[in-house]
Amino acid sequence: MTPTDLSKSPKNLRRIKKSCGDISDKYQLIINSLNRLKDCYFSIVDRTGKIIFISKEFEDIDGYKVDDILGRNVLDVYKLNEQTSVHMKTIKEKKTMENTLFRYTSADGQIIELVMDIYPIYSEGEIIGSFAVSHDTSKMKTLTDKLFQLQKTFYQQLQKINNNGTRFCFDDIIGPGEGMKNVIATAQKMACSESRIMILGETGTGKELFAQSIHNYSSRAKGPFIAVNCSAIPETLLESTLFGTSKGAFTGAVDKAGLFEEAKNGTLFLDEINSMGIVFQTKLLRALETNSIRRVGSNKEVPINARIISAMNIEPEEAVETGKLRSDFYYRLAVVTLECPSLRNRKEDIIPLSKYFINKYNKILGRKIRGVSEEVEQVLQNYDWPGNVRELSHCIEHAMNMVDPADYVLSKHHLPVFLQKKGNHASFTLSISASEVDDYKQVMLHIEKNLLTQALKESKGNINQAAKKLNLSRQCLFYKLKRLNINIQHETHIA
Repeated sequence: MTPTDLSKSPKNLRRIKKSCGDISDKYQLIINSLNRLKDCYFSIVDRTGKIIFISKEFEDIDGYKVDDILGRNVLDVYKLNEQTSVHMKTIKEKKTMENTLFRYTSADGQIIELVMDIYPIYSEGEIIGSFAVSHDTSKMKTLTDKLFQLQKTFYQQLQKINNNGTRFCFDDIIGPGEGMKNVIATAQKMACSESRIMILGETGTGKELFAQSIHNYSSRAKGPFIAVNCSAIPETLLESTLFGTSKGAFTGAVDKAGLFEEAKNGTLFLDEINSMGIVFQTKLLRALETNSIRRVGSNKEVPINARIISAMNIEPEEAVETGKLRSDFYYRLAVVTLECPSLRNRKEDIIPLSKYFINKYNKILGRKIRGVSEEVEQVLQNYDWPGNVRELSHCIEHAMNMVDPADYVLSKHHLPVFLQKKGNHASFTLSISASEVDDYKQVMLHIEKNLLTQALKESKGNINQAAKKLNLSRQCLFYKLKRLNINIQHETHIA
């Protein structure tokens, strides 16, 4: 019911008078004046706090049904006390409160803001209740906050991209769980020094996100941040890419600075450092020891002043043991190490991350999804996420593409097929007898070989599927297959 409807309805006025007693001419004029106001609502309570009347529009504002709260105490309904309730404060202090900002919690836990004018109601010289005219400012404030946030984000991102080549800082890392909070705190400590950092973590755990955040938190934030994926550049080009070239070094070569020089006074991020050839590791080791490089085809030493942050997606000990990484090269890079936890080890962050990606794809795809169903939440929590945060993002994006215009939550049928299937974990049958082995190490090798072989059979030779069953990265599975001399085609043929 609008104020206009109230003022034009004698029945409603009689209802108010009956509930609150005789209303003075002054307050009769106030009610009558409501027909000139827009977007205003009103409420009346008696001197004990019992709700006598409340506008129907409040159902849309705070979610409480009018029929459910009429006759109840305003303190109980809105979880207030005599100091925080504007109605009760007006009755107690016997004075009008105009243009008062009032905040309270809605039925679904949202913070509601109203601007209120509250008047005491008298009958025969005694206060018998209070009358409030309210204006909802929540929608306007939400829109204003979003506008400011969009402007802030736009200018921050524009400044970052233009100034130092980054897009992320620690505030962009989603991880309310204690585990991720501890990792962020550790990374912030590392950012305050000049020591070289090695970031360890599986594929999709956000290693570059941390590298950029460390750079933006450090004293080098105004300098450039340059990232290079060592596995994406052929080894024959890696030296010229990092060190630069000198004119005449080879046909068509020109004087060109490498990434080490371009990252001067900033940060050079070397991702997947373990994919770098041993020969070039030796050359890079010398550059790290002398803080200088030589362009390809030149004998001139060029000093460098870039902080090195490197990253690996396999265990360093494994890389050193298999000859993929020189031990002295590793120790030179890993002065301090930071481990990005896998998503399966921080289950408490799965739902907050899902909500973040839902909001992201709502904007991109024009959807109106508010969250996930309980069934989907259970599925997401039970899955081990071998692809980590990147895989979760892709799964949410897939689901958001499957929703219909009338959908407001993600249901199980929206998820990728592999997540819809029951039982996301492979079960393996292992058999081994004491006569087959001589010591503990052989036992473990035998078990590991059985696990890998059975995973390959169940996956029909599909390396990606086998890796997911085992919660391993693709690269790590390849290494283990080679180490255990397991022939992929042979095992697939047997299956």
